[in-house]
Amino acid sequence: MAEQTSQEAMHNQSYQYMIETMIPSDRRTFVYEFWKTDSVLRDRCEFIAGIYQQYMDNPTLENYFISLLANYLLEGIYFYNGFIYFYNLASRMLMPGSADIFKMINRDELSHVRLFQKLIPEAMQVFTHSVDQIYEMFNTAVEHECKWTNHIVGNNILGITEYSTEQYTKYLANIRLRSIGLEPLYTDKKYSKSPYTHLERFSDTKKEAHTKANFFEASVTSYVMSSGVSGWDEI
Repeated sequence: MAEQTSQEAMHNQSYQYMIETMIPSDRRTFVYEFWKTDSVLRDRCEFIAGIYQQYMDNPTLENYFISLLANYLLEGIYFYNGFIYFYNLASRMLMPGSADIFKMINRDELSHVRLFQKLIPEAMQVFTHSVDQIYEMFNTAVEHECKWTNHIVGNNILGITEYSTEQYTKYLANIRLRSIGLEPLYTDKKYSKSPYTHLERFSDTKKEAHTKANFFEASVTSYVMSSGVSGWDEI
């Protein structure tokens, strides 16, 4: 938990660095306060924040369990369409440095997901809970994520569509449910695979992309090796 807190602070610095690098100073306040003026973003944020506030106002065991689940949804579903946006740009050699930043953030988020995949099944053995409520919360989170991504990206970026956003978000939700011992919520076969498998090499820090470096060792760009070229490992 302490490491997660530290990583989140680092992520916040990364986002701030990107915003202040790319966006003129006279527009930054608008970006930072966009949640105040955009109802889709505000509703998306308030769904999770409202659950945390409910626990703060009424710290019962049931509300504690629900707040654990809210954090799992935040770490496991909310960020990933944003990551995909930058991986998609990087696949066309656009903003590769930004994609590298998000690759490291992505790796951290997956470690947070793993933490809650351990905590929640244990909590389900201890705290009173409703499986129907878990499914309802997952479905609400998916709806918010799809609505927000379609609102801000939609069909306007090559390689991302409203259809692929829905498919990917529901695919993620099914994976997260299986990981805590529950059946998938979305049973259509199309939600059993990711529409973005071709982008996995940009997010992968260990396997197909062969980016053999951690956050502290990585240079500005980690080179992705073509699958058609062999022998470099020996060199």
